[in-house]
Amino acid sequence: MNINVCPPWQALAQDILSDLVEDACLGLCFEVHRAVKQGYFFLDDTDQESMRDFEIVDQPGLDVFGQVYNQWKNKECVCPNCSRSIAASRFAPHLEKCLGMGRNSSRIANRRFDEKSAD
Repeated sequence: MNINVCPPWQALAQDILSDLVEDACLGLCFEVHRAVKQGYFFLDDTDQESMRDFEIVDQPGLDVFGQVYNQWKNKECVCPNCSRSIAASRFAPHLEKCLGMGRNSSRIANRRFDEKSAD
């Protein structure tokens, strides 16, 4: 009689392989189920022409949408004293002069205040 008895390490390896394959299949099933339920399962079925509109751009000077990136565009502040729009990099020196809080700015601010009150 020839009985095929596999060694214990081979049975353990077979169990590990079986668990790995089962986990991979179950994970794929969950991903597909979620994609169908969320409504994005068929998004890969689009043509290449329409996909070019949504490609991520990786060029210097452009953002991820392909638009020119201007880092100073929205960096303006409004002075609470005179309501002028000032670049953020110049806001502190302007505020110092406008409110009369700096070394030489107190004289300038006092002059402006006197001119406003005289009108």
